[in-house]
Amino acid sequence: MKEVLDTNTIVSAIGWEGPPRRILLALRSELHRFIASPELLEELTAVLQYPRLRVLAAHPLLPEILAWLHRPDHIVYPRERVVVVTADPADNLVLEAAVAGAVDAIISGDRHLVDLKQFRGIEIMTPGRFERLHL
Repeated sequence: MKEVLDTNTIVSAIGWEGPPRRILLALRSELHRFIASPELLEELTAVLQYPRLRVLAAHPLLPEILAWLHRPDHIVYPRERVVVVTADPADNLVLEAAVAGAVDAIISGDRHLVDLKQFRGIEIMTPGRFERLHL
């Protein structure tokens, strides 16, 4: 399976134990395939610089995780722009990457995305639900 992880899921995976971390570990072990776009990785970089998340900058594995996330085989370049989530336009970047990467699932804790349930046949689910169904 191929998945896009929303920024909030990646941040949670880096900083805390739980389903997001177990999903990231499964992706890193190549049980599943991680997909991202340059825009999503730029958003992650910006979010990790928030003052309240500075503690994550000290995580000993952060450089290794970031290098893995940025591997060229994970990157897709969306050709189509979508406007589905108007309350938080940045969420559309997740949908664009999912379409470009022909993924099987989007994993997010963001209500704007999770409430969609699916987009163009791509299931959108919380990390907990994904873990129960696919790990």
